[in-house]
Amino acid sequence: MPPEQKFPSARYFQIHFQYLQEIIADLHLQMENANQQIAELQRQLQLNHAVNDTPPHDFGKKPEGCLERG
Repeated sequence: MPPEQKFPSARYFQIHFQYLQEIIADLHLQMENANQQIAELQRQLQLNHAVNDTPPHDFGKKPEGCLERG
């Protein structure tokens, strides 16, 4: 670089900013995909939780508040 030119040319910055924009766009797309995957996993977990966390039935136990016949 000649001594009178202290900074790189405008083309140098243009190329690097364009490269950064491409990387940012790619990262944005990856984040959107990751967010969709997270949302789907959360939905699956909620469905799984709803199915597996139902209270067990204890048919031998009397319901609370039930009056016995005398």
